[in-house]
Amino acid sequence: MPLTGVFTGECSADPGATIPPDMLRQCCNAGYARDVCARAASAQADAAAFLVKSDREGIVEVAWAVEKNHHPVAVGTLWISPADADSEEVLNRQARAFAANYIRQKGRV
Repeated sequence: MPLTGVFTGECSADPGATIPPDMLRQCCNAGYARDVCARAASAQADAAAFLVKSDREGIVEVAWAVEKNHHPVAVGTLWISPADADSEEVLNRQARAFAANYIRQKGRV
C-alpha cells in the first residue's frame, strides 16, 4: 500500500461520495485505479507516492509525487513535524499519515 496501510477517507475526485470498503482497499489505497474506477478515470491524478528523504530532530522530510498513469504530474517536498497542525489539504494529510507510519515502524511511538 502506498501509505503503508489501508486508510479510510473520501474520494478527492468525488468529495462526499460513499466508497465501498472493497473499492477503498483495492483501488483508492493502491492507486492507479483508472481502469477500474470511473472516479479515478476522470481525476487529474490517480496516485500519490511518498518517500522519506530525511529524519532529523523530530522533523521528517517527505518527498511526494502525484501521478497519472504512472507519470508524475506534480512533485515536491513537505517537512512533517508532530507539532504541525492538521491540514485539510489531502496531499498534506496523506504525507502526515505516511510520516506517522514511518515513525511507528522506527519504534518511536
